[in-house]
Amino acid sequence: MKYNQIRMKTVAILMIAVFCVLAFAGCAKENQSSDGSSSSSVEKWKEDVTVTWWLMGGTEEYAQTYWSEMKGLQRLQDNIGIHIDFKVATSYDAYLPMMAARNYPDVVTASNLQFYPGRLDGMFNDGVSVDLTPYMDEYMPNFKQIIEDYPDLAKDIRLDSGEYTFVSTFYDIHNEADRVLASTAGLAIRQDWLDTVGREIPTDMQEWYEVLSLFKSADPNGNGQQDEEPICMASSCWKYFLTAYGIDDDPSVQFDQDDNPVVVYGYMTDAYKEFLAEMNRWYQEGLIYNMFEKTSLEAMSQQVNSNLAGAWKGNVAHFDETDEDSMIRTLREKAPDAEFAACPWPETADGYQWNFSEITSFATETTVITSAAVDHDVDEAAAYLLDYMLSEEGSTLLTWGIEGESYEEVNGEKKLLDSMQETISFHGKNIQKINQYSDPITIKLPNFGQVSEFVLANQNQSYIDASTTWSKGDISYKMQAACQLNVEQKLEADTIEDTMKNYITKMRQRFITGLEPLTNYDTYIEQVKLLGGDQYVEIWQRAYDGWRNR
Repeated sequence: MKYNQIRMKTVAILMIAVFCVLAFAGCAKENQSSDGSSSSSVEKWKEDVTVTWWLMGGTEEYAQTYWSEMKGLQRLQDNIGIHIDFKVATSYDAYLPMMAARNYPDVVTASNLQFYPGRLDGMFNDGVSVDLTPYMDEYMPNFKQIIEDYPDLAKDIRLDSGEYTFVSTFYDIHNEADRVLASTAGLAIRQDWLDTVGREIPTDMQEWYEVLSLFKSADPNGNGQQDEEPICMASSCWKYFLTAYGIDDDPSVQFDQDDNPVVVYGYMTDAYKEFLAEMNRWYQEGLIYNMFEKTSLEAMSQQVNSNLAGAWKGNVAHFDETDEDSMIRTLREKAPDAEFAACPWPETADGYQWNFSEITSFATETTVITSAAVDHDVDEAAAYLLDYMLSEEGSTLLTWGIEGESYEEVNGEKKLLDSMQETISFHGKNIQKINQYSDPITIKLPNFGQVSEFVLANQNQSYIDASTTWSKGDISYKMQAACQLNVEQKLEADTIEDTMKNYITKMRQRFITGLEPLTNYDTYIEQVKLLGGDQYVEIWQRAYDGWRNR
């Protein structure tokens, strides 16, 4: 299986797990080696030690040995004399019971923002994670350097109470390469259909309406029938059009008349009414397919691959012409001249472009050193291990593997050896040979320094072009991942969310299909407020203020 095939199976859940924090000075106790070999001058740990490390793998046999047998990771451990005993989980079912029983390993990498009650604050307050600050001077100089060099990032990864408790896949939201690599999904359209109807890629809602109307009437698939589905709204594609109204699917930030940032909930705004009115127009004119069907991803793929869908919720995987199983390759079996194009985020009526991509300063896969490491007297070793992964040498081993075996330097740039493209069998799984050495996408470890270089160097132009298009626009209105609800706030929000959001979902369908006239929008707003809408905004305002005041 090709590298792209392996990578794209996980890119949906790791859509922002790549970044471009440039290589730092390296571990304070090392002189950098050019090849990451065992002759590295990195100072080895003072004694033989093993750190246990929990992470999510998979149910297939290969996943249980994938990380422990990865040659780049093996060399990394040999270089510093700290060994990792990976505890690979097959699902998150055991995550909370493990935490509750205080039976966790020394290091845990998981979607702690999603699965731990109270998230990162709760994890620290419960005594699971430790404060990394005391380790920085002696054992984590690279991490300390990141904090000093990137004050915005430092604010994002610091708890409201001041502690630094985790590492993750960090990146700079102002860096173009980082934004490109984080932008893996957006609106996609049939470029060949646009050519047929004589239109350019749409940039605002009026242009979208005109293009979709032509897709409906002009027979762009050329079969003599009016069977085209202008836009397949499966898998929440409709959310991507919220940018044209300056609102988000989650609580977001706007500025009041005094230029103060305030939290708003888009589904309680006049802008949302405008969105509903436009979607109702599209629906009534037959421009929308599958907006409310639950089996959406499968249905969407079927429509695209059947040469019926003109636009849809795109993913970079759809554009990958090197992958035999990609959507573009599958469609071309039916429509040989098919071409895809990525669409920019729809502009507002006054021409401003917001961005719906989840471009944040750190990934949801966070890594903590636990209190168990303190109990086992390996916390300092764990800190040293994590920090070595932040160094240029450690990052190279995690990202490119071993020089001379998996990559070479050509004119100062790294290049995978041709043999790394070969497919090999690994414990019953066909993988690309490079993944015997490294895997910067799925490894879910703090693989810093060179990930952006690796991904951009090994992706096709269609992938990069799509990501570049989806990286454009202002993200300042979005609630950043760093802004988290604490335990009390999360409990408050949970008492509101289910009932309120179920009502919003039901009414969205009724408004768009016309079962509920938009003249009743004020009544809808009143009901959302009765279900806790204003309280919900207040909760997020407190969380946002806490983040701003760090």
